[in-house]
Amino acid sequence: MGASSSKLSFKQSVFRLFEEPNISPIDPFWAQFWELPESADDIFALFSSSDVRRTRDTALMNLEHLLVSVISRLVYLLRQSQIHYSLTPQQLQPPDLSSGSAGGAVGSGEQSLSAARATKETLNCMRIITRIMPFIYESPDLADWQHDLFWGTDAAGDEDARHEASEEDDADDRPLGAALVETLTDFLFLPGFAIPLVQGMPTTVAYVIWETGIGSTTPVGTTSQFESNKIETLQTMLALASQAMYYPAHVLPIRGVRFMSYIVCNPDKRVVLGMLCSLLNTTMKYNPGWRVPYNHVVFSDPRQLLVTYALQLLIVLATYSVPEDENLSSLGIHIPEEADDNAPSNSQTLQNVSRKHQKNWYRFYLARLHRIQDLQFLADGMSRLLNQPMQASASYLPGSQKQVEWAPELIMLFWELIRHNSRFRNYIISSDRIHDFVVLFLYYAHTYRLDPSRVGLVRLCVYVLQTISCDSVFCVRLNKPFDSHHALPSSMRISGWDSSSAGSGGTYTDYLLLSIYSLITTSNGRLSALYPCLLDIQINLSPHIVNIGRLTCIRLMNLFSALSTPSFMVANENNHMLVDKLLLAMNGMIANNNHQANANLLYTIMRAGRRFEALRDLTFERCMEDVRLQRRLAGSAGATDRKDDVIIIFNADDAADMPSGADALSDYSKRKGKGKASGESEGSMDSSPQASASIKLSSEDGDPFTPTRSWFESWHSKLHLHIILHLLDVLPTHVPRLNILPPLRSASSSTTASPTRRTRLDNPAQNAEILDALRHLDDEAVLPESCAREFHEPIAFEWTVAAKGWYYSVLWGAIFVMHEVVGSESASGIASAVTGVAGGAANGVGSAVGVWRGTKVVLFRVQETKAAGPSLLRPRGAVDAVAKSVLERLGGGGQNQHQQQSSS
Repeated sequence: MGASSSKLSFKQSVFRLFEEPNISPIDPFWAQFWELPESADDIFALFSSSDVRRTRDTALMNLEHLLVSVISRLVYLLRQSQIHYSLTPQQLQPPDLSSGSAGGAVGSGEQSLSAARATKETLNCMRIITRIMPFIYESPDLADWQHDLFWGTDAAGDEDARHEASEEDDADDRPLGAALVETLTDFLFLPGFAIPLVQGMPTTVAYVIWETGIGSTTPVGTTSQFESNKIETLQTMLALASQAMYYPAHVLPIRGVRFMSYIVCNPDKRVVLGMLCSLLNTTMKYNPGWRVPYNHVVFSDPRQLLVTYALQLLIVLATYSVPEDENLSSLGIHIPEEADDNAPSNSQTLQNVSRKHQKNWYRFYLARLHRIQDLQFLADGMSRLLNQPMQASASYLPGSQKQVEWAPELIMLFWELIRHNSRFRNYIISSDRIHDFVVLFLYYAHTYRLDPSRVGLVRLCVYVLQTISCDSVFCVRLNKPFDSHHALPSSMRISGWDSSSAGSGGTYTDYLLLSIYSLITTSNGRLSALYPCLLDIQINLSPHIVNIGRLTCIRLMNLFSALSTPSFMVANENNHMLVDKLLLAMNGMIANNNHQANANLLYTIMRAGRRFEALRDLTFERCMEDVRLQRRLAGSAGATDRKDDVIIIFNADDAADMPSGADALSDYSKRKGKGKASGESEGSMDSSPQASASIKLSSEDGDPFTPTRSWFESWHSKLHLHIILHLLDVLPTHVPRLNILPPLRSASSSTTASPTRRTRLDNPAQNAEILDALRHLDDEAVLPESCAREFHEPIAFEWTVAAKGWYYSVLWGAIFVMHEVVGSESASGIASAVTGVAGGAANGVGSAVGVWRGTKVVLFRVQETKAAGPSLLRPRGAVDAVAKSVLERLGGGGQNQHQQQSSS
């Protein structure tokens, strides 16, 4: 359809869809939808979103006939393709489908032309389905119609609409949705369409693995044309699964997606393993670093698009949970009969049998991977792809590498593996590969902690860390020294790290705890919902922490000073739980005979002893007095700053430099009056010793909370202070030098104290003697039996319905954003790259479009942003103007030109 007249003919066919009601299903008119278009751009531009909606709302029967016709044509083309490629051994060389000629074929020109036409029609049928399905999903009124069409028995037996596909008996028995899914899956493994023809390989569908890796050591080979065909097919399968986007988050886990239920519950082992291994290997073998610097500025990478869709479909399959009330029989899935022939055959029994086979086979086989080389292959691939953005940002050639944006999908894959595959979890922990992933998760959490559109990614990182922290072996392995801190990007380094533990840096545990401190104190309250999870990670780690660093202990005391401030604890109904969680974490580091190995923590607690005693002696009146003090300070700072009620934590070089909560607030008000704002220092993860960090009051985001005396008394007496208060009483009797420790000084006094006085108070030799004495304390003399064996079960992430809904929203939000970027920026570049390499312009292969652009997504919130203007990398000139003008004249210029972003 290279000429404008052909485009106009197709556009007129689109008009007829909603202008002429109830077109006969056997009318030759339907063939125009797979014969005329030459590319995906033709279909998405000329069959606009308004056209699809108008057909859906005014001529639903025509839309039904169109869907049935293109699906029937797909089934027919699959069978004809298998017949066509049943050639003699001398004819096994496939024709050059991209050029539409018989140049590479040994067979006749008619056969080559037939193959090219079959490929074109196949892709056009897929594109029509991809175009229509999101607009069907967005209309809740079509739920019953959609079910009857795809999963009812009438649609499967419509002889008029499926006359071309009725040559095989089995096609008549399958629901239309089942036939569509199976046909698309078969096209992914069809020789001559997605994989090359090889001598000795059957000419029918062959479920061979696309790439070497898991399950395959023999390369199959590929071409740019085959990869483009896979891209189109994978995109259509994602469109079928995207019904999830049009359910609210709390409804999706309960209702599910029937197309997904059919795919994951189909127990055909050949299909599941062929698809699973192909998607895994395609993703894990991709190396974005194997490119010339700045190559992405001039050329696009079609391979990256294939890997994107393969990874997305893989995660969609692996994370899907089948609803409990899903009836597999109605989906066309054969359920084996029970062995007991005498069992009653009532509806309840059939329902129980169906529920027994509601298994996600993709997740099942993903959990059964066990060969060491396969586990290493997965760990290497995920680590390489997750590490690429960090390497690109730290490159000496800025912008020389294009960053791959697959972090949400890869982290989800990692999470699925450690949850369901115990062999993989044991492998990465025992081989210390887990250390690399911990640093990577912290990198993403820290990098995007202030980005509202990436809060879902930050939550993913935190929840994965919480999940893996429930493994005691992992917690023990984190005590390994972290020797590569200097190799991190500057934004990930901890100031004072190299001198924090007698010049030896620290352990991975220290780095994790310091990173948690940084996430809490430098996120401006954006991560307040994650504070409990971050502290739960500390609780899970605490019984296994040894040799905690001096800097880490100081940060823990800083955090305690902020969380135990009276005004903070009563600002919200649940804020007091945060300080209790931190107390539990410190108790875990002391109990279970860990106090000897954590002498730095004991020493720091003794220096901060007055803060714990103040929390013990806290009264309700003192809390309300502190609240009134904060209000006065906020009022004196100016009306513009009244919403910035924060608790300030000073990052001192020693525990003696830590102020009390009142001192911190007083100093903060002074600095605000002088116009000095607190902030995070550039070039490091945490604040510099002279700067300050802040914790936003949780009450800002909710309704005002009014504390009461009875509420205060219900939790204050239950705070886990007993172990620390016991140490404050008994340690000075065993280590007399602790009696001469100076009291805490405020930040102002510490900064104005003379160097001579600071040296006298902070004597390194004296501190070393005290630490040595603390390391040799007698266990029974320090902690009673009731305290020494205090242990708490690990706090795991809880998978509620709401959590599952959030999980799906993050996944589909990432897919939505990626397709919007691909559709708006990469389509023309990828198409031109394929054209130059394989002559694919004739079929429009490799084109990428915004599949869900302009639809009413419900699962997450879509925020439209302004379209980007011309730039050095994306110039817009006369050619673009002419193309836009042509499309507008053809009536296809209605596509939304705004980029859209998702925040989940």
